[in-house]
Amino acid sequence: MSEEQPKAIRKMADRIVKGYEAIHQKNYQEAKELLEPLVPLFHQEEKPNVTLLSYVSIAQIATKDIDSFLSTYEELKKYNPVTDKEISLVKRVDEMFQELMAAIEINTSDNDK
Repeated sequence: MSEEQPKAIRKMADRIVKGYEAIHQKNYQEAKELLEPLVPLFHQEEKPNVTLLSYVSIAQIATKDIDSFLSTYEELKKYNPVTDKEISLVKRVDEMFQELMAAIEINTSDNDK
């Protein structure tokens, strides 16, 4: 392994940590920019990353990127959370999805009037 590989891996790991921290600081746009590009690298069907998908989902809905949120949420729902942290994150994303669906329903019924 070349000397560059550990540096590159470290840089990506730091980027994930910064993205997670940005979520906790409610800096959702920064989190989205940091985390979204990493999904193809750190999440595969055979090796799912529920935590990353959850954080990306939160950043997407918070930045009103609804189409991306729905796509990521659909991917997230394919996997069962394992750890308490994953369970908590998925529950939070589920609640956001429910709020979105309720808002769409209210908006739709308002437009029908």
